Amino acid sequence: MSWWRVRFEVPEALADAAAWLLAADLDVPVEVQDAVTMARHAHGGTCAVVVGLPEAPPADIDARIADCLARLGLPPATVETRRSDDESWKEGWKAFFRGAPLSPRFAVHPPWEAPPDRPHAIAIDPGLAFGTGTHETTRGVARMLDGWLGDRPPLDVLDVGCGSGILSIAAAKLGHRAVGVEIDRTALHNAAENVARNGVGDRVALHAGSADLPALGDRRFPLVVANILAVILIEIASAIAARCAPGGALILSGMLHDQVDRVRAAYPGFALDERLDEGPWAILRLRAPEAGR
Repeated sequence: MSWWRVRFEVPEALADAAAWLLAADLDVPVEVQDAVTMARHAHGGTCAVVVGLPEAPPADIDARIADCLARLGLPPATVETRRSDDESWKEGWKAFFRGAPLSPRFAVHPPWEAPPDRPHAIAIDPGLAFGTGTHETTRGVARMLDGWLGDRPPLDVLDVGCGSGILSIAAAKLGHRAVGVEIDRTALHNAAENVARNGVGDRVALHAGSADLPALGDRRFPLVVANILAVILIEIASAIAARCAPGGALILSGMLHDQVDRVRAAYPGFALDERLDEGPWAILRLRAPEAGR
C-alpha cells in the first residue's frame, strides 16, 4: 500500500509547535524527527517535521504549512513530498523510545520495556498520537504534579489537550480523579488505551472536545492542566480560566521563554506561584482569583 511523505525542517525549539499546528490543520498525525524521539534526524539546530498521508497531499499543502509556520513567526520552509511503498515509519519511533524518570515519583516507559525504578511507572504507547512523556514540557508538568498534587487528599483535575493521556494517568496514580479533554480523535482513542493499560479507568474520564466542552456544564476544578502551545493557551484562555475553581491552581505548559509574558497577559488576575524551566520551555503554576475578586 502506497503512502505519501511530506517533510520540511524548522528550528528545533519550534518543531513541536509546528507539528501540533499542522496536525490540527490537516487532522492527521505529524512526526517530529529530533534528537530524542523518532529517527534522530536533528542536525544544525533544526528538526524534520514529517507528515505521512495515505493518499496524495492536498494541492495547497505548501500554503497550509507556510500558514502554520507564519503563526510561529517563521518563514515558509522548503517542502519535500514523495510517494513510497514503505510503511515502516509508522512504527519506527519505537526503536528510540526508552523508559525515563520524570520526577521523584514518576517515570514513563513503553509497554514492552521494564518500568524504571519509581513509585509510579506510567506505561505509554503513543501510537500515532502525541506524547511519550519524554519532552521537556511534559516532564516539567509531571514534576509540578508530583510536588503540588502528590500528598493532597483526592481532588478533581481537568487535563486540557490530554494527548496520549500521560498527565491524566499521573494524577490518577496519585489517587486523584482526572477528566481529560482532547480535540484529536486519534489521540483520544490512544489515551483511552493508555488509561486501560495503566489500570486507572475508574479515575480517568475522557471526552472529545476542549475546555469549553458543553458536557462539563459549569463545572470548575481545583486543578486545571493545559500542556499545549502558547498560541492555543492564549486563544482559549477564557475557556481555560473559566474551568478553574476560585483560588485553584492552573498549570500551563508549552510556551517558550519569550512567550511567557504574552501567556501571562491572557490570564489576568491569576498570580504566579511557581515557574520551572526545562530547556527552552517554561512551565507555570498560576493561582486563580478568589471568589468575588
